[in-house]
Amino acid sequence: MNNVNSHWGVELIPTLIKQGSDTLAVILPGIGYTIDRVTLEYSSELALKLGFDLLKVEYGFQVARKEFNVEKEFDIIVEETLEIVENALDESYKNIVIIGKSIGTCVQNLLNDRIKGYNIENVYISPINKTVEMGIKENSLVITGTKDPLLSKENLEKIKDISGADLVTIKDGNHALNIEKDPIKSLRSQTEVIEFIEGFLYKKIIEK
Repeated sequence: MNNVNSHWGVELIPTLIKQGSDTLAVILPGIGYTIDRVTLEYSSELALKLGFDLLKVEYGFQVARKEFNVEKEFDIIVEETLEIVENALDESYKNIVIIGKSIGTCVQNLLNDRIKGYNIENVYISPINKTVEMGIKENSLVITGTKDPLLSKENLEKIKDISGADLVTIKDGNHALNIEKDPIKSLRSQTEVIEFIEGFLYKKIIEK
């Protein structure tokens, strides 16, 4: 696949692992929650376990190790991510699974609107208020912590009303879905998260 020349002065060389699947899993990180952090790393491993092809995206500002201005530069990461995903897609794919984290869930919403001709399934991890304002897609899996400061109680209630959405709330989970000052419970919560994602993907992709 072709690499992408980024606004931040670097060449984006995404990780694409092909297993001959008709499903491409796309992993979209947060701003500080990078692609190698635990929830996204294990989500990637899960996608491979399920036999999917895997595309791991890093944003240009992350590769360049530069600051990111959400207000001014959000549209740039959307366009660059769209180019990366479109470069990876070919006629062998029927399904796209998008697993987004934090700001990645906002990018995810726009990819859903822009990519046509595929069945797209969505896993939203720690969506933020902007994600809900943009419109979380129906029939998706949404995972959030009850102590996530980036999602208001009002927007949590709005998620509950989305048609067909499976909402999972991690008790006392923060924005990283960890439990403050409790590493054992944090490890358990991460296990739960991956198990919920696995169950959702079995239902939406494997068992169909």
